[in-house]
Amino acid sequence: MKRSGLFLGLLTCLTTSMALVGGGVAGVSCEAGIAICAWTQRVVGIKTPNMIASGTFIGSGFVLTNRHVVEDHGNVLIRLPNGEITRAHPIPHDVPVDLVLLRPVGMDEPLPRRDEAVPDHSSKLTVVGFDQGRNQPRAYAPSTFARYPDTAMLLQARIHADARALPGNSGGAVLNAAGELVGILAAGDGKMSEIIPIQHLSALLARSDSAHEQVFLQQGGAIRRCADLLYDAGSIARDPPSDLVMALKTACLKSGNKMLFDQAGQKFGEWWMFQLSEMFLRESLKLDPDSPNSLMSLAVTYHLDRQMEKERPLLERYLDIVPQNPQALRLAVQVAGVLKDRLLADRVLALMEQHNPAALPLAREFISNAFAP
Repeated sequence: MKRSGLFLGLLTCLTTSMALVGGGVAGVSCEAGIAICAWTQRVVGIKTPNMIASGTFIGSGFVLTNRHVVEDHGNVLIRLPNGEITRAHPIPHDVPVDLVLLRPVGMDEPLPRRDEAVPDHSSKLTVVGFDQGRNQPRAYAPSTFARYPDTAMLLQARIHADARALPGNSGGAVLNAAGELVGILAAGDGKMSEIIPIQHLSALLARSDSAHEQVFLQQGGAIRRCADLLYDAGSIARDPPSDLVMALKTACLKSGNKMLFDQAGQKFGEWWMFQLSEMFLRESLKLDPDSPNSLMSLAVTYHLDRQMEKERPLLERYLDIVPQNPQALRLAVQVAGVLKDRLLADRVLALMEQHNPAALPLAREFISNAFAP
């Protein structure tokens, strides 16, 4: 089995053996500007028994990646930008974020300390991750918008942006236009990216210690089992075995991972097991109330279950965040018509006129018929 971590990345210096060309690694083509391209010298490829992903050097040689990438593995392979292959060990911690530091073999230095970083909250964010197809680091197309959470109140809430990224980029650096590190890529669907704010790095550096190993590995095991079960469940369209359902529910709840909550909720929704789908997606929204992916997934679950009164506030919230999404607009048209909600209908038609005018005639016809005497 081989899964791909969807997004990647992080901070300071790499080895001095890497020759730089135009702010990037020798042989790496990058047109994103010197400040962003310089990050290609810090990004590495990561391979575990189950996953291919990315990571980024921080301090004098530690690598930062996602917690869900390393699971409960004792070591991972890393491919440096100069092509060298080595191993690194995860450092246990007790911080409730989807990040982990890796210590490369032979590295004996203590973890660095760092003050809280508050980079510019730009709407233009660029992912730098390890591209599997090119077998080297790559800077992707920047986002057009970004929404930032309250990191003090919501420890697992993410930055949400339409920054471009591909499978295998989990753990990659996410940068603003000035090349400042804004966060680490965690998940996405190719259109919307979820980014862990870099403000959590200070706590991670302070609270990474072997004393947390037992609990850290237990949670990592749950992450691995949940991800494996979701992978196995991918080929089952309907009527899953009851033992699979129970195992999936147990492992994914124990994982405590927002991305896995979303994926489990989506899978249960596909199986028309709406109560379990709602439970997981509600758990995800507790961690990240403004997550577009979670809001849309739960809205679809309610739509399939014909619970449109519950669906309506989710779509309204989603459209506050991503008003141009065509799927959300289509669903909202149907909800407005079925519930005969004139305010929602007028709002959605106005958004369609702005963002999706080709769909407007059919939407107007549907609303007209729905409100006919």
